Amino acid sequence: MAEMNALYGSLLAADEARDAAALAALAWQMYGQLATTAADLGARFRVYAASPHVGGRRPASRTAQTGTYAAAA
Repeated sequence: MAEMNALYGSLLAADEARDAAALAALAWQMYGQLATTAADLGARFRVYAASPHVGGRRPASRTAQTGTYAAAA
C-alpha cells in the first residue's frame, strides 16, 4: 500500500504541474498495481474458500437468523 500512496502523491504533483504525459504514465502504474492487488486478493480468497473451516460449522442461514421460515406446502 505504501507504493500506492507514493504513486498517488506523484499523481497529484503531476496534476498540479499539468503534465499530461506524467499523469498518463502514473495512471497506468496505478492501474497495474490495483490489478495485481485484486488478483492477489482473489487468489487468497479462492484458497480460503477451498480450505476446510475450523470447527466445520457454517454460519446460520439468513432465514434462520431472521426467524422467518417458509410454510411447508
